Amino acid sequence: MSKGVLYGVRRAIGWPGTKVVMKARRSLADTKRFLCEEGAFDGAELVEDCGLPGERVYRSLDDVPDRGSYFSTMVVR
Repeated sequence: MSKGVLYGVRRAIGWPGTKVVMKARRSLADTKRFLCEEGAFDGAELVEDCGLPGERVYRSLDDVPDRGSYFSTMVVR
């Protein structure tokens, strides 16, 4: 688990506005679990390898594998 990413998400979840989580790969499973517990799971989307061959867009975190690409960007509304 990447303590830095999950720590940042935990701190920011209560702040107003949209959150952007970059390079969330190592803590993706924990971050998804945390967002579900906080009721923010349904407002999150993720893009892997944005702008690169093989780009993948996930409109639902249910479809995101627990270990994503290094270039994973999550948007939480």
